[in-house]
Amino acid sequence: MKTLLSSLVFAVIVVCYVHAYPSFQTSIPNGGSVLDPCDDTTAWPGIGHEAMGGSGPLNPFGRDLKNNGKVWNLTLCEMDSDGDGISNGAELGDPDCEWTPGSNPAGQPTGHPGMCEPWSDPVCLQKNAFHICETENMTCDVINSPDVQDFAIRFPKTAVPKQDTTYMCMNFALPADQDYHVIADRGLIDNKFVMHHIILYACPYDVELDDLGNELNSPYVCGMAGEVQCVDVIGGWSVGMPGFCHNGDAGIKIGPNGHKYVVMQMHWNNPLGRSDYTDSSGMTLFYTPILRPYNLGNLMTGEHIFRIPPGENRYVVESECSSTCSARLMSSSIYIISGFNHMHYMGRKMTTYHTPAGGVEQAILHDPSFSYDNPVIHTFPTPLEIKPGDVLRTKCSFTSSSKVLTTTSGEATSQEMCYTFLFYYPKESFQGSDCTTAMGLPVCLMDHDTELIDGCQLKSFFENRTYIGEIFTELAKRCEAFNCRKECKAYIKELRQNPCFQGKVKGYVDHVFSRNLYVNETALYHSCDADLELEAIGTCNCTPPCVDYTGTSSSHQLSLFLLVAMTTMYFLFT
Repeated sequence: MKTLLSSLVFAVIVVCYVHAYPSFQTSIPNGGSVLDPCDDTTAWPGIGHEAMGGSGPLNPFGRDLKNNGKVWNLTLCEMDSDGDGISNGAELGDPDCEWTPGSNPAGQPTGHPGMCEPWSDPVCLQKNAFHICETENMTCDVINSPDVQDFAIRFPKTAVPKQDTTYMCMNFALPADQDYHVIADRGLIDNKFVMHHIILYACPYDVELDDLGNELNSPYVCGMAGEVQCVDVIGGWSVGMPGFCHNGDAGIKIGPNGHKYVVMQMHWNNPLGRSDYTDSSGMTLFYTPILRPYNLGNLMTGEHIFRIPPGENRYVVESECSSTCSARLMSSSIYIISGFNHMHYMGRKMTTYHTPAGGVEQAILHDPSFSYDNPVIHTFPTPLEIKPGDVLRTKCSFTSSSKVLTTTSGEATSQEMCYTFLFYYPKESFQGSDCTTAMGLPVCLMDHDTELIDGCQLKSFFENRTYIGEIFTELAKRCEAFNCRKECKAYIKELRQNPCFQGKVKGYVDHVFSRNLYVNETALYHSCDADLELEAIGTCNCTPPCVDYTGTSSSHQLSLFLLVAMTTMYFLFT
């Protein structure tokens, strides 16, 4: 009797437990469609609870819902319960807060209103202490072979600086008693609260110890690469990407006739500015003396320099490894065995395309729902052949709807990237390590001695210091900051007859100048921009009242004056 009674009580509890969630889910938009941010696959039926199943303590969204009388309205919709900068409504597919029970939401959920996203962001790691996402372990059976050895490289326990972004590097010597093939790698993560990524940059085969600018086994602050000549990516770790297990036909060659030294770059992210963080993360390389048929290389495609305006639901950046560049960089066909797309937290969709010479373009790496926290390594059971003259195109889609400032490309987590990384063989068939663009211009032609880009020989242009010096000598004679003189406008018009001051090339030249000129030189160089732009538009044909532009735009000059004045004050007093 007691057993029967216990069973009935349990059955009642289960019935209530099961049926409570559907009614709860129908009281908010897309209440039954929210996924676990850790994998973007597993359903989270207890959307207002810390536990996915719905029992136990409430999460931030659940508490706000309870305090709001368990009613979905404008107040709850506009809240940002999880503190990730995106409203509850936007995360639940009701960005305009128009949903009512029984109606269809405007869109699908874009996130979890009770979990700060992206989950790997250090701020979110603190907020989401109730549900820690773990990077899955790498699966690679070949590393268990008796001929395979492992080699661990890691930082000593090192203090993490109190700043948002830090790049630290350390140089290591690789096993060199004989030639080996690295066939896999795996991350060794010490402090997950600061670790953004690790990249292993191998030095060219002919680089010796004396060629390195930094000593071995000692951490040093670096940029996106520690040693200028060491650019071959041979391994890495990032959130959601535990390591690489390479195709059985190829390996990364190390030893006397291969890579002898490697730079391990660590990207730490510490936006909270904590002073008590340390880290000793690193990588394990798995290598074998049984050499595979081919040496493995890594090819990067994508765009280096771009800006994403704020408030955009979709902003696209594209880059092309053109047929000209692939023909120039490749001596014979290469075969892609794996690859992955890479953006940061604003990235939403990314695709890499391949177009054979005279053929049809096809997507080869397609991430329709890109997630930095859950990157996808695409593998090719049958290696994909890329021939000289083929085209590789990279397309990145970003969302900046929650931003109020322009986001630039760059190495910081708060900036963005648009790159594809492709592992291929044979390494010897490709010259260098990338086929990229900078502001849409092909990098493969920028350093070429004779090749023209839209009529401009960029390498000769920038190396001709005498010519550039003469330009700014003439600007100093003819131009005046904040005021467009007649003789200045005439000189700049003459200057713009040079192909290097036209079209996309001019945009890149302006970018380089802006990073290398002093404030007054910049003001002189741009002093007639507004006048020339208005002149290019032509005579005003608008309906009255209408005032033709006949002289210097005082408002433009005043704005420029204030900008340069503030910049000057900044450099004087900081």
